[in-house]
Amino acid sequence: MSHTTTTPPAPTRGAVLRARLRSLGDALRRYAAVNPVALAFAVAILSASAATGSLWGTDASAWGAGPLSTFVSGRWWTLVTALVVPDSTVDALASILVAVTLLAWAERRLGSRRTAALLGGLGVLGLLTGIGLHAAAWGLTDLRPVIATEVPVLDPTITSAAVVMAASAMASTLWRRRVRLVGFALLALFALYAGDADSWYRLIAATLGLLTGAFLARGSARGSWHRSSTRETRTLLALLTTVVGLGPLVALVSGGGRGPLSLVVDAYTQFDEALIEQCDQLSSSACDEQFALLMTRGVGPALLAVTPLVLLLIAAWGLRQGRRAALVLAVAVLVASAVLPVVSLLDGRLVIDPWVDGSGAEYVLWALASIVIPLALAAALLVARERFRIRATARAARTVAVVVGAAFVVCGAAFFVVEEVNRREFDRDLGVLDLLGLTVRRFIPPVFLHPPGSSPFPHHGPALFVYQWVGVLFWAIVCAALLWLFRKVQRPDAGDDRLYRDLLRRGSDTLGFLGTWEGNRYWYAEDRTAAVAYRLVGDVALAVGDPLAAPGERPAALAGFTDYCLEQGWTPAFYSIHAETMDDLRARGWREVPVGVETVMDLPGLEFAGKAWQKVRQPLTRAERDGFTSIWTRWPDLTVSQASQVVAIDEEWVADRALPEMGFTLGSLEELRDPEVRLQLAVGPDGRIEAVTSWMPSWEHGRITGWTLDFMRRRADGQNGMMEFLIAKAALQLQSEGATVLSLSGAPLADDPGEEPGADASPLRAVLRWLAEVLEPAYGFASLFRFKGKFRPRYRPLSLAYRDPLELPAIGAAVGRAYLPDASRRELVALARTAWEGRK
Repeated sequence: MSHTTTTPPAPTRGAVLRARLRSLGDALRRYAAVNPVALAFAVAILSASAATGSLWGTDASAWGAGPLSTFVSGRWWTLVTALVVPDSTVDALASILVAVTLLAWAERRLGSRRTAALLGGLGVLGLLTGIGLHAAAWGLTDLRPVIATEVPVLDPTITSAAVVMAASAMASTLWRRRVRLVGFALLALFALYAGDADSWYRLIAATLGLLTGAFLARGSARGSWHRSSTRETRTLLALLTTVVGLGPLVALVSGGGRGPLSLVVDAYTQFDEALIEQCDQLSSSACDEQFALLMTRGVGPALLAVTPLVLLLIAAWGLRQGRRAALVLAVAVLVASAVLPVVSLLDGRLVIDPWVDGSGAEYVLWALASIVIPLALAAALLVARERFRIRATARAARTVAVVVGAAFVVCGAAFFVVEEVNRREFDRDLGVLDLLGLTVRRFIPPVFLHPPGSSPFPHHGPALFVYQWVGVLFWAIVCAALLWLFRKVQRPDAGDDRLYRDLLRRGSDTLGFLGTWEGNRYWYAEDRTAAVAYRLVGDVALAVGDPLAAPGERPAALAGFTDYCLEQGWTPAFYSIHAETMDDLRARGWREVPVGVETVMDLPGLEFAGKAWQKVRQPLTRAERDGFTSIWTRWPDLTVSQASQVVAIDEEWVADRALPEMGFTLGSLEELRDPEVRLQLAVGPDGRIEAVTSWMPSWEHGRITGWTLDFMRRRADGQNGMMEFLIAKAALQLQSEGATVLSLSGAPLADDPGEEPGADASPLRAVLRWLAEVLEPAYGFASLFRFKGKFRPRYRPLSLAYRDPLELPAIGAAVGRAYLPDASRRELVALARTAWEGRK
């Protein structure tokens, strides 16, 4: 009897659709179970907007709140309806989106009951406070020009903003700072520039939410607020620059804006409508200029008017990446925007009546928006200039200069020729000098010429087209050139780096790979068979680790590097060197200071068996039982999701420390990008990365024989034992690959366990021991050293070698600056304060 196998029929399109619907339904049920309040609020907004008709554009202002609507008319229910009824279709969609995303994020941190209570309580309290302040502002004469006639407020995002800010108190250090700074920056932008009552009520409610969150989180252990990594500092300054750039644009889009800082928008408009109306009754030179602007208005002049704002946004993009050119661009635009109005005011070309409608506030607010804010931001950028060290190559800078210069010459010549040929299209006769002056003016944004004064203008034809667009074309080329320049970054000499890596592969110690890190320079022997990687800090050359040289060639390499430094007028020092190198230097009269201990595991025959390995075996077994896996990869091979998780873990780790992030021999996220560095990820059963380590190779006779641990990060809320799990898995995996040595890297300021207490009684060593003790609360060097002791390593002392005791102060300062290259004075004070508190 034959047996036939039948292939199951392919699923029909209907079955596939039903499966997808079931999957979507399951996801919605899970979402509703975790975020019931956020979902209910979104449904309430949708229902209220449909019932009142605002979802399809019907006027629902009768349900809005305000001093007249709520207090005078006695419609107290508007304190509730204003929080669920949007005023337009766009507002309804935006409010629902905020509810299902940001409000849901807040609910997961506050809990559903607390979220529901705050949603109602903070919303009503925010409206009451906003209405009260709104009514009080009407009573102040000086504020009347910037207080709009009441338009009833309908905005569900008011209460959402309050709850999100309250929930930020429960977030991690990193996200608490991001939510608050980004949130308040956006809220303030709309309030100060757009100025509608909704924006002010939203800002007031968010402030009340911030205070409520601080009250709810009192007594809980939270990380420090003020510490930012260099990356985070760049992001925050770029955000502020973006706000200053977008603010006038927001006011322009909202019809000129009514916010106190919207007065600055006049500098970016094509003409002054109020002045045009006044010109019906009077005539002046200002009227001639306004009529000229009115006649030549269009897309081109509008783009030219907002060019400074576009430049600020481009600068913000570059600031986020740490570009020095972006810093120069931002400071130049900000200073010019602040100084030129002052010059115009002083020479009488700009006239501001500070008593319009009986108000003196207009003058103050104009000065704040036009002068104080740009200068304050420029000053902040200059103070933080050390955070923006990434420079373009000299060749790229020359290329941009040539392109911009050529664009100016070509565009200017084209404008001059076209206008010369079409002189009859102008409102008056033009001389050659008049045309030359007009040519230059068409490349300058109006904000830098305000008020521009009377100038000739064309009425129609090619002359008008070129008049409107030549400046825009030039600045488009400038913007494109700047964006291109931001991509061209100075790199260390590629040839030197390749040679150093070639020598590494010939043979290197466990810490040799540290020499490949960015910021190092290289010295090579004349025959190119030996190298020293060093960090130049001031006049001190800090050699990083042992020289790359054969054992018999090491003394010559040490002497050659020392002589080279002395010829350059530098102070040589060798940092984190092993005993073999120290012996060679000691023979030359050098002295030493112990600066740490390297912990090394010998892999041949390694087994995590027996009682001695219990502290390692238990977390390893538990993690495997819970479904955690160890994944080996490299940075270029990470998926977008994996890379973003690694970055988030690192940022959270940095943000939880109130002190500067260290570098030099302590790796950060940047060192992970090297394609020769291996990454090891601890991945949970849900696919989330819980911890990450990085491993640097070391070679012997061209073959990788060892790996050195560098980067160690884990989630603050993750499962304990992740690092033991990763290191144990790494030891077993690398052992199977044939490696013989696994270095857990150096522990700064640690004592060799084999050293007798008091064996080194020198005053400097005593100071280092004291420093290690008081810095423990800040950086945890000692606790990290004890953690590595679980792996039963052998210990290799690390030393700082120096020639002359008189050089120690300079060397010590150089080491400190190498470890803390971006530390500000305030951060160094915080470091000293933490050390003192740790000592107590």
